[in-house]
Order: sequence, then structure tokens, then C-alpha cells
Amino acid sequence: MSRNFPEKLDRKVIYESDWISLYTDRVRMPDGEIIESYHRLHYPHESVCVVICNARDEFLLIRSKRYTTGRIEWEIPAGRVEEGESPVEAAKRECFEETGCVTTDLTFLCTQNPSNGMSDLAVHNYLGKVERETDCFDENEVDGKQWIKRETVLEMLRKNEIFCGASMLALMYAIQFYMPENSR
Repeated sequence: MSRNFPEKLDRKVIYESDWISLYTDRVRMPDGEIIESYHRLHYPHESVCVVICNARDEFLLIRSKRYTTGRIEWEIPAGRVEEGESPVEAAKRECFEETGCVTTDLTFLCTQNPSNGMSDLAVHNYLGKVERETDCFDENEVDGKQWIKRETVLEMLRKNEIFCGASMLALMYAIQFYMPENSR
């Protein structure tokens, strides 16, 4: 490891699971300073988010039941990549589980780390077209779903009505870089 990069000297395990782990590392900074308790969140699985669109220039948003925040929030389908599953397979599965939609033409948008100062979580973002839709979705996680026009989604983002950072980034990324110019 380069002398210009922080170096892990020791690790204390606070909590470990298949979902998330918390460590306290002892770290030497490039200038020689020692940080005795550098907290680090480790995610054993990567995640995916999917922006689903249709031919009417609409996006499918879900109303996620978020226990952690105590709110129902507008989001796009998302979830973790299971063992032995590719990110594309996970994206298709999550779309179907959370929206009842079968997606096609999945386009990779970007991979992001939403909190790289303390976490190693990688989130792969995709844009997909709806091929067919059912009324089935996971009612434990999702309160409902709605097709929303691009302009309205942009207004929701502008008014801070979408709180999920991963959803914000994926929606803006899809609109800015991957949606056809002639449909804006």
C-alpha cells in the first residue's frame, strides 16, 4: 500500500452478519497520525437500483415502506445482489418483486458508493423498459406504485419529494444521459 494512503493497523469486529457488518479499525493516516477508532460499515453484497420507463415517457415509482425513517417514500425498485446472481439478474428480479414488472433492454447507468467515507456499499444503477406489468408486488415493502411523467418526476426531485439518494441519482442520471433527446 502506498505511503500516501491510509493503512489499516488493526480491526475490532463490533457486529457481523450476511446483511451488514460494523468494524472499528485502527488506521495510520498518510501524515503518520493514528486514528484509534475509524468506524467502517461493510456490506457483503452489492446492490442494484432500476429506473423503469415506458413508451409514454413515464417512470414507475414505488411508495416504499421505510421502517428506518418511519415514512412511506417515493423510490425506484432496489435491493441486494444475492449469492450467485449477477447485477443484471438482481435488477430484473427486484423489478418484478417490487413492481410486478418484467423489464427488458436493461442499460447500465453507473455504479455508485452512496457513503464512501464510512461504507463500501456498491450500488449498480440500470435503466429498463417495461415489457409487461402485473398487479402483483411485495406488499410488505411497497405501499403502491405509480407511472409518473418525466416532467413531474423532475418537479418531485426539485421539490425534495424523493428522499432516497440512490433513487435521486439513478433518476437524474437516466434523464440526463440516457433518455432520447427528442422525448425531452
